[in-house]
Amino acid sequence: SGFGALYLDFDLVLLQDPRPAVLRAAQEAELVLSKDFGSECINIGVTYLKSHPDSADWMQRLLIWMWHHPYEFCQKAFAGLMGFEDLSRYEVFGSPVGRVPRWTFLDPLNQFVTSTVYSREAQGWTGDMEGIVIYHFLDGIGGVDENQAVQGKYVNLYDLFYDNPALNLSDTSRPLWVQDPLIQQHLLWSRQPGPPTEELVCAFVEQAAWPGWKWKQRQEVLRSLGPAAEPSLRRLLTFSK
Repeated sequence: SGFGALYLDFDLVLLQDPRPAVLRAAQEAELVLSKDFGSECINIGVTYLKSHPDSADWMQRLLIWMWHHPYEFCQKAFAGLMGFEDLSRYEVFGSPVGRVPRWTFLDPLNQFVTSTVYSREAQGWTGDMEGIVIYHFLDGIGGVDENQAVQGKYVNLYDLFYDNPALNLSDTSRPLWVQDPLIQQHLLWSRQPGPPTEELVCAFVEQAAWPGWKWKQRQEVLRSLGPAAEPSLRRLLTFSK
C-alpha cells in the first residue's frame, strides 16, 4: 500500500510526460535515479521512490541522518547512504550505509539529460531532441564559477524556459525548440557527438590524492554490501590503492 513519489528539481523542464519511462524503469527497482552523462555521479534532480518497505526504510534513514548531519550537501548524503560517495566526518561517526533498495538509472544519454555547464565530458546529452523527456539545466545557485564554466559566464536558462514570451508551455503539440529557435540553439550547444567512451570517476580530486582512510572506507562499504551488491556500485567502489 502507499504511493510512489516522483521528485523533480526546480531547474529542469519537462519536454515529455516522464511517467511512462520512469514507471518502466521502476518495474525492476524501488529507487530510480538520474545521473550525469559521462560520469558515475548520481544526480537526484529526477528521483522516483516506489512504495515499498525497502525504499521507505532507506528514505527514513536518510532523513534521520541528514537531521543529525545538517552540514552535508543533500545529494552527497543521498549518494553516501547508497554507498556511492564518501560522507564528511566518516572517521568520527562511522558508516551510515545499511540495506540499499534495488535501484537503477534513468537513461542519461537521450532521455533524462543535462545541460553542459562545467564539463563536456561529464555533462550534456546525445541523440535526437525528440527523445528528450526531461532537460535538467543545472542552475541550482543562480550563477557559475566563470573560471570553470565552459562558456565562461552565467547563462540564465530560467528566463529562456520560464520567462520567455515566445513560449506557450501549455501547448504540448509544438515542441519548445520549434516555438523558439533559441531553445533549439541552446539544446544543440549541449549536444555531444555520441555516448561517452568511458565514465569518469565521481570525485573532485584524483584517486592518487585520496587519503588512506578513504581506501579503508570503500572496502568497509563493499564488505557490508556483500557479494550481491549492484555490479555497477561494486565497480564504482573498487579501485587500486
